[in-house]
Amino acid sequence: MKHKRIGDLIVFLVALFTAYQLVAFVDFKTNYVSYHEGVVKISVAPSTPLDRSDVSRVAPYDQFEDGSDMLTKDSKEILLLSFNIRHGVDHDGKESLNSIIEEIKDSKAHIIALQEVDYYMPRSGFKNQVREIASVLGFHYVYGETINVLGIKYGNAIISAYPIIEHQNIRLYSSPLEKRAILKAKISIDGDIYHILNTHLGLNREERRRQIEEINGIVENLNGNVILMGDFNEQVYIPGGESISDKLVDTAIVKQKEHLNTYALYSDLPNARIDRIYVSRHIEVVDHFVMPSKTSDHSMVFALILHKKNKNRGII
Repeated sequence: MKHKRIGDLIVFLVALFTAYQLVAFVDFKTNYVSYHEGVVKISVAPSTPLDRSDVSRVAPYDQFEDGSDMLTKDSKEILLLSFNIRHGVDHDGKESLNSIIEEIKDSKAHIIALQEVDYYMPRSGFKNQVREIASVLGFHYVYGETINVLGIKYGNAIISAYPIIEHQNIRLYSSPLEKRAILKAKISIDGDIYHILNTHLGLNREERRRQIEEINGIVENLNGNVILMGDFNEQVYIPGGESISDKLVDTAIVKQKEHLNTYALYSDLPNARIDRIYVSRHIEVVDHFVMPSKTSDHSMVFALILHKKNKNRGII
């Protein structure tokens, strides 16, 4: 019996090390074609319901820094943030989640889409990263895994100052090297519904094309306010690539800020705009801007939108 327990422990440690090595390996990203060309179809799998007891509730920011009110009682500005946090480690590979938390907190964003979020991963100190970030902010959150090995996870997260009514983690067509998904959440702002989508696309161009096809199918089935954020792992309008649904607009293009790059691809300075925010055409975009991160290799991407209360509101 003693030998069996030792054997079981060895198997567990080997599996744990393998999981760590796998996710550490896929973290080294490239926009060139992956050596693994085979793909598999993953069925849609909803995630578990939101545990509302896990985070505190706070009122969203309702004033600017100078103390003035946000527009009128019938409208307010909502700050969106899309941020690939590189599993909370700095440029030297040191665990630095607290630095990421401070950057997000200082941004005063209301709805936050995070990519490359670890859950009890050895390389990032066995932390539940999204819970720690949301706890400091006092916001609601949901998590959508793309990799899960023995409870050690890696994936995407949505954090919101506003209540999250429901969410679903939808698996996307993926390479065997790393599974991909899109996290979909329904958020209530003053009783009006916003559909928030967060994704991190694959490394292979054909894989991304198929993934965007699937995302467009999801978007086409949504009505009302839709916001899509994420790390798309390629530039806009790649020849032969699939375009995002024409139901949505790129906030950088709307505000003529396409020159604001977000990632340094084989360069010392950002030279690629692979992190983007899209919103429904009827949503008014007030501003789009980018801020470099002291910790992650991706910049933080922001869009400021105008929320107008719907007098004839209802669940969409």
